[in-house]
Amino acid sequence: MRVLVKVAKGIGEFVGELVGEALACLLVFGVLLGVGFLVIQGMRVSPAGTATAGGLFVLFVGYGAMEAFRGPGRRRKGRLAAAATVAFGVVAVLAFLAASCTCWWS
Repeated sequence: MRVLVKVAKGIGEFVGELVGEALACLLVFGVLLGVGFLVIQGMRVSPAGTATAGGLFVLFVGYGAMEAFRGPGRRRKGRLAAAATVAFGVVAVLAFLAASCTCWWS
């Protein structure tokens, strides 16, 4: 009886991880499609504005990366530094999920 319980728990854990990975992959794919759609629409309206906004976003995320990897005593306090660090974290997590998602390569 104990073996059946362990097998059922193992199967439940496997299914849970499978569903979680599929949802994460769909989330990353949806975000990627949304950003792609916004970039395409922005390029139709104003190519220079879209390139400028993209460059500013890259600088903002880079500032967040710089703040995230500073020592604990050297970090800046404030909303801008916190927002940039959160933006870097979100971009890093989405990039990691996109890179590790097997649905892209199969």
